[in-house]
Amino acid sequence: MPREFVFVHGMSHGAWCWELVQARLERAGHRTLGVDLPGHGRRAHEWRRASVGAYARAVADAMIQAGSSRAIVVGHSMGGIVIPKVAELVPERVAHLVFLAAVVLPHGASLLETQVPLPGRALLRGLAAAAGAIQYPAAMEHARWMGDLAPGDPLVGAALARLTPQPLRPWTERVDMRGFYAMRVPRTYVRCLRDAAIPPARAAEYAARLSVRAVDLDTAHGPMLSAPDALVEILLKC
Repeated sequence: MPREFVFVHGMSHGAWCWELVQARLERAGHRTLGVDLPGHGRRAHEWRRASVGAYARAVADAMIQAGSSRAIVVGHSMGGIVIPKVAELVPERVAHLVFLAAVVLPHGASLLETQVPLPGRALLRGLAAAAGAIQYPAAMEHARWMGDLAPGDPLVGAALARLTPQPLRPWTERVDMRGFYAMRVPRTYVRCLRDAAIPPARAAEYAARLSVRAVDLDTAHGPMLSAPDALVEILLKC
């Protein structure tokens, strides 16, 4: 039976990062939708609009326009702070949430304070001070997000060329999570065992916050690039 999948990217990425996964699902007869968040991908010029609320609204609006009804909504990394708000906005359109190597916030917390150690917070604020956005050096982007792919892999070169500066505002906003935690929407957490951005121990904490046990992938932070077949296999079990 065909299923619906909606994909929400993480920091500095765009809908493009899901292309390999979407192609596999669509070949199997499923419907997919990749969303560029404001300030990212094809909407990079909208970086001043970026906020947690604007991110969630962009996904919800895209789902409404596409006619999504009972979708499996996948949030990668930073996308983990977005998909709970999507579930609040359009609960009738969400069948399941998948947190892929994703941050899971406690009520009233920000992404910056939840995910980034105290010394790193000042660094990120400093990097964003001039332009209101952050972009890591390419070598760091590769090491943190694509470390299971060789530096010369064409996938790495293509991804690095498409990454865009990350607006700081969504990282510093405190997010009301009470509505989400009162919901009973089914959820899955996928942990990446070679993840340098969200190490396995931290990922286990995030899974526990969702009251689920993590499903493990032996990859770095971006399995949508390095292991799309294995990721699709997990998604089809949701």
